Amino acid sequence: MSERLSSLDASFLYLEKPAQHMHVAAVSVFEPRDDGSLTYGDVARLVRHRLHLAPRLRQRVLPVPGNIARPVWVDDDRFDIEFHLRRAALPAPGGRVELERAVARVLSRQLDRSKPLWELYVYEGLEHGRTAVLLKLHHALADGIGGMLIASALFDLSPDAALGPAEATPWAPDPPPSSDALLAAALEEQLFHPLASIAHVLERPARAARSLADTVAGVGALVGMGPPPRGPFDVAVGPARRFATAEVPFEALRAIKRARRVTVNDVVLTAIAGGLHDLLRSRGDDPTGRTLRVMVPVSIRSRAEAGDIGNRVAPAFVDVPVGRMSPGKRLGSVHAATSELKDGGMALGVDTIVGLGAYAPGALHATAARLISRARWFNLVVSNVPAPQVPIYLAGARLVASYPAMPLAERCGLSVACTSLGGTMAFGLTADWDAGYDLDVLTRGITGAVEQLAAPGGRARATA
Repeated sequence: MSERLSSLDASFLYLEKPAQHMHVAAVSVFEPRDDGSLTYGDVARLVRHRLHLAPRLRQRVLPVPGNIARPVWVDDDRFDIEFHLRRAALPAPGGRVELERAVARVLSRQLDRSKPLWELYVYEGLEHGRTAVLLKLHHALADGIGGMLIASALFDLSPDAALGPAEATPWAPDPPPSSDALLAAALEEQLFHPLASIAHVLERPARAARSLADTVAGVGALVGMGPPPRGPFDVAVGPARRFATAEVPFEALRAIKRARRVTVNDVVLTAIAGGLHDLLRSRGDDPTGRTLRVMVPVSIRSRAEAGDIGNRVAPAFVDVPVGRMSPGKRLGSVHAATSELKDGGMALGVDTIVGLGAYAPGALHATAARLISRARWFNLVVSNVPAPQVPIYLAGARLVASYPAMPLAERCGLSVACTSLGGTMAFGLTADWDAGYDLDVLTRGITGAVEQLAAPGGRARATA
């Protein structure tokens, strides 16, 4: 049985170009077990046993002839798990730098569109007997939360968890629809969906009016922000990537949240803004009085969609201060900006615009998506993916931290993602190779900003 990609999922396919990869990833580091380090064989055995718990991993994207509608997901009748599982080893000493470089090379390569859109790498040879597992997914397949749902099929809450029930019967792929069937379904959808939407409006005019008002208000807030300021990562992005990592105890962020009466996301944005201040100064670029515009993907999943692995996010934008100021003042400024963002409904308004792609032919939808992506809307992306604060295991090995990676926009050379999986807030920084030559300055600035915010009495000094 085939399933059509959502409007947003299809947009991520349309946006992809040789220099603009549209995959997300997470590199998870695991401690050795009592009987030794986690091995490729351990991970491969677990994936094979539980693959049926994430059916999308055995499906590929099938375009509609003439691109008159969005593509569909179909079972891959040539699926071979050996193609998707990759074994690798790090050179000595197997530390952070060696792992970051290995991950960057994987992030610099696009996924094969003719196969299911994922790869899993197992890196052996890390220092202290650790092992890293890199799961790479196309953004059309899942957003950050959807990716976490896929990972949950592999992760356990106990070191001695059983593999679980295997697939009851051998998997037999459904045959893909014929070209005629794809065309017929596309034409029917192009006719039926607009008519159904009109009928829905006529049945519930008050709700439709509220939705329209929210959309207008959200778009007005976006337009009112004006063009973004000049930033250090405003570049024409090339195909090569750099990747860097940082981590802080999640409890430290939670303590700051409680003491300052803000959100964890406010603390994350403030720490990144402090790191950007340090990076600008290290480059000899005066940050005085400056702000940078951050695109923050906002989850708009309803409770009914909580188990879906597809994309349910909308972009929102917030200006963060990167000038010289105390960490507490920076946090207050960020909190005020994010509070205004929540009240403005910008994300819901933009989501409605993106949803209009559901009624556009595929070729038109693709053209619109590419035109929008070429405009300069923001300076960087920051995504905070929520996760459980409990010990996590993979084949009996305990998770140390999981560092996410997000795509880069066509004219935006930096994305920062973080997740608190397993109790550690782990930051993954993905950058254009040429623009991100000094990511280590940014990672040190992020952790330093958190330490300053957590200083006793909240008397952290101003950033120099």
